[in-house]
Amino acid sequence: MRTLITPQAMREGEARFFAASGIPSIEVMERAAAALAGVIAAELPAGATIYFACGTGGNGGDGSACARLLCDRYSCIIVQPRPPKSPDAIVNLRRALDCDVTVTDDAAKLPAPDAWVDALFGTGLTRAPGGAEGTLIGRINADHAHGARVYAADIPSGLNGKTGAAYDPCVQADATVSFQYLKTGMTLGDGLDACGEITVADVGFPAEGFELNTAALFGPDDLGRILKKRPRNVHKGDCGHLLIVAGSFGMAGAAALCARAALRSGAGLVSVACPRSIVPILQTLAPQAMCIPLAESEGAISAEALPALEAALKGKSAVAVGPGLSRRADAGILRLVLENGLPAVIDADGLNILSEQRELMSLLTPRHVLTPHPGEAARLLGRPCTHPLADAAALCELGASVILKGAASVIRAPECPTACISASGCRGMARGGSGDVLTGILGALLADRRGVAPAHAAACASEIHGLAGELAQRRYGARSMNAADILEFLPEVFREHVE
Repeated sequence: MRTLITPQAMREGEARFFAASGIPSIEVMERAAAALAGVIAAELPAGATIYFACGTGGNGGDGSACARLLCDRYSCIIVQPRPPKSPDAIVNLRRALDCDVTVTDDAAKLPAPDAWVDALFGTGLTRAPGGAEGTLIGRINADHAHGARVYAADIPSGLNGKTGAAYDPCVQADATVSFQYLKTGMTLGDGLDACGEITVADVGFPAEGFELNTAALFGPDDLGRILKKRPRNVHKGDCGHLLIVAGSFGMAGAAALCARAALRSGAGLVSVACPRSIVPILQTLAPQAMCIPLAESEGAISAEALPALEAALKGKSAVAVGPGLSRRADAGILRLVLENGLPAVIDADGLNILSEQRELMSLLTPRHVLTPHPGEAARLLGRPCTHPLADAAALCELGASVILKGAASVIRAPECPTACISASGCRGMARGGSGDVLTGILGALLADRRGVAPAHAAACASEIHGLAGELAQRRYGARSMNAADILEFLPEVFREHVE
């Protein structure tokens, strides 16, 4: 996993480092500028025209220093809407002028360049850019739309470095050089689009003195580290028996997607407890799964089904509840699952029932994994959700482990102070049914009797889900793929990263 840091923790760590070491901050700025220059020089041909949009603070100083380092090879112009304020930025602007780098406060009369370097705002921005800087961001994005390459120093200007929310306007970069550590916002929400290709440059800060336990980025390489290869001497009982409580009249497909995902993710046995009316559909769509027909009312599992469901829970190794369940389903279903003691995934209408029957929250434990999208999370918390890391932490306070789903998903467990971010996935996964597939994958990992802790299983499931989605989009395209296509590529992900 790759270390992530919040902007505030980065600033505080930098301050402690400079105070303790006595090293001038401008030396670190020089290393940051050199790293940025190295990325640019590796891509752009000599003689290209580069404009450097420089702000008043340290980020602007990075840009001025970079322009000086590149001015012998490229035609470099610094666009500085306001005079620099930080001492290092003032020094570096003077150094650039001494090297005959052109400086202007207005880009309006400049022709389109080959590239822009965005060094307007650093990671501490917490509001929408306005004034001359906002206008300049508009110019950068307009030139980008016409083919100019855009590089961001540390973070694209206009992106919240903590939450990943993009203000209006926000620079859309082709490449971002992040100094020392990835910032959390670069891996969340709009940051996934705004940053482009990310390079993390070592500028000489030690790990000591920096608060690095906020979040970590989970990647494909972590799958093989956590999910061990199964021995040759294994049987289906070792691989676990997952009970899926799902489906209702008109939403049998959700239960089928969940079951098929579990079957493709290593579950030894899968049983689906569902309304008796949809059993024929499930037996057709997922013939490898067993079905447990339950009593129903208005097409949803009724209170009369509770004894049969209680019996069905016996001998199982994990439960997944919620896909296609319907809010008409009896709330006693969820109570049985939570009281049973088995690891469980609660998704979709399982979450909706939980938010409506709030007394059930007292039954949540770390072995239960909630998988809400932001709308479901808002209902659980009783407030809007706008900050993925803080929202996941708040959900964890309910007592369960959490996957807060999004373009990048945040995984938290009550016993762990560090959030895990899984940023695999693609825009083609924004389809109904994708969450049902995730629930099936996670259910299978939880059911494995030789498996891993719920929080680790949650991180692995999220990453596997996203990687399979990426492969599906590559095959079918973002507009044409659907949730069932994710299932097709689960075997390839397991074969490449786990087996």
